[in-house]
Amino acid sequence: MTDVSGALPIGMALLSALMFALTFVFVRVGVKSASTTTALWLTLFVNVVFLWGWSLLVYGWQFEQWWEWRYFFLSGVFAPLLGRLFQFQGMAKLGANITTPLTLTHPVISVVLAILFLGEEVTWLGLLGALMVVLGSVVVGMQGGQNATRSLQSVSRVYLLLPLLASLSYGISIVFRKIGIDIGSDAVTAAAVTCTSSWLFSTLYVLATGSVGEIRCSRREFGFFVLAGIFSSLGPVLLYAALQFEGLVVIAPLAATTPLFVLLVSYLFIRADEIFTPQVFAGTFATVAGVILVTAYGLA
Repeated sequence: MTDVSGALPIGMALLSALMFALTFVFVRVGVKSASTTTALWLTLFVNVVFLWGWSLLVYGWQFEQWWEWRYFFLSGVFAPLLGRLFQFQGMAKLGANITTPLTLTHPVISVVLAILFLGEEVTWLGLLGALMVVLGSVVVGMQGGQNATRSLQSVSRVYLLLPLLASLSYGISIVFRKIGIDIGSDAVTAAAVTCTSSWLFSTLYVLATGSVGEIRCSRREFGFFVLAGIFSSLGPVLLYAALQFEGLVVIAPLAATTPLFVLLVSYLFIRADEIFTPQVFAGTFATVAGVILVTAYGLA
């Protein structure tokens, strides 16, 4: 592999992490006044329009064997739908730099599910990584109450369950995505099917609960949600494209650097509304380091 071809997938993986970070931050800004229901439904709608336009334009119609796409449809129920719902609600209550590391514990969920249902074996380094993820997340979750400007003293610690539920949803979704990818698919159409599933169920939820009136926002907020939808569409496509050129043990740890980008972007643009302490930084870095170990060495 040449230097250029070797740098390409690494760059795409890091760019994927940046796309997800920008998604979280744009939503964090948007939900200052708009509801999380608005953020969820609009970003999913943008995902559907953007990804289906891309898929049909490049690959055309490819659903003669529609049953092969069922796993991506099932994965969409858990993520982006439930994962993003819990994550957006967590960001609205706790901030992006608290919610994201806690949500990032989903590789631990994936390892557990792989052991239980896919017959995978975990290594000692993988176990160490899992413990680092849990420890880093606990450190992050315990902070905030010591910050006088914006802390967890003003909100119930029960809200810490929101990013953890998001983590569980993402972890379950990955199992279905793994099965679907093994069957064979292009990344863009797979992402389109997954997001369509999430959007359909979110629409049914909005209709069933009479929450249609909650889907409203200003023109400025709408712009943030459209940007978040575009970035959250590009993220997985870039990640899958990177995996086509390089191994999982190289790409997945790089893609797990999203919290670092969230911290950077949050500090630059919305630090007045975020919780920044040495413990938050230490917990975030411990979480990322643990995710790298789990992803690179977790499965024997």
